[in-house]
Amino acid sequence: MKHGLSIFLFILLMTPLASAATLKGSIYDENLDVAQDVLVEINTIPQQKYLAKTGSYSFDLPVGKYALTAKNDQYIISEQVEITSAQGEYILDLFLLPDFVEEDELWQETQQELPLETEETPLPLWSWIIAGIIFTVLLARIIYTRKKYGSLLVFRKKIKEDSQKTMEQHKEELAKEPGYLDQALEIIKKHDGRINQKELRKEMMYLSEAKVSLIVTELEHKGKVEKIKKGRGNILILKSN
Repeated sequence: MKHGLSIFLFILLMTPLASAATLKGSIYDENLDVAQDVLVEINTIPQQKYLAKTGSYSFDLPVGKYALTAKNDQYIISEQVEITSAQGEYILDLFLLPDFVEEDELWQETQQELPLETEETPLPLWSWIIAGIIFTVLLARIIYTRKKYGSLLVFRKKIKEDSQKTMEQHKEELAKEPGYLDQALEIIKKHDGRINQKELRKEMMYLSEAKVSLIVTELEHKGKVEKIKKGRGNILILKSN
């Protein structure tokens, strides 16, 4: 009896005892608060599952590599764990944070869709035609103005000299050159018998503002036009004789 007991104890001592390390930790949400009601799984054989109601978990694991998964109704995370010793405790806290893998994939797809170099789209033919027409009109107006008024320096000199004349000098010039009145009438006719005095001044740019005002006054005095006050300006209406 004693001999059999000794053999049993010898065999028991020679047989390696099954041992395991403890893997445990806490689970936190995206606000770094302790998460509750988190399902924790680890791929042991058989698989172990644990519902961490208070935000902590614990597994006894032999040496090996494992995949630890934690999930709730919003997020799911996975951690790779390696147990290198069958003794002691391994602490691994888990953080339930959003996974940005999908966002990264979308960003990469977007980058692939965007061309590396932006190719300049050639302008359509009609835009070049319109630009050419505008340029031609502006050039024609410049040439016409140059022929009519001379160079800009000469034109400015004439305007300056005319603006320095007295009212009596303007009246004397209008008396000597009645053609100014005819020119003003032709301009008003060209605008369908109705023009703003400011527009008339633009059409007779070669004359000073004082002289144009005298022309309007003279035409009104002769009954050729009717001057109607409108705001800060005057409307000139050609009278039918």
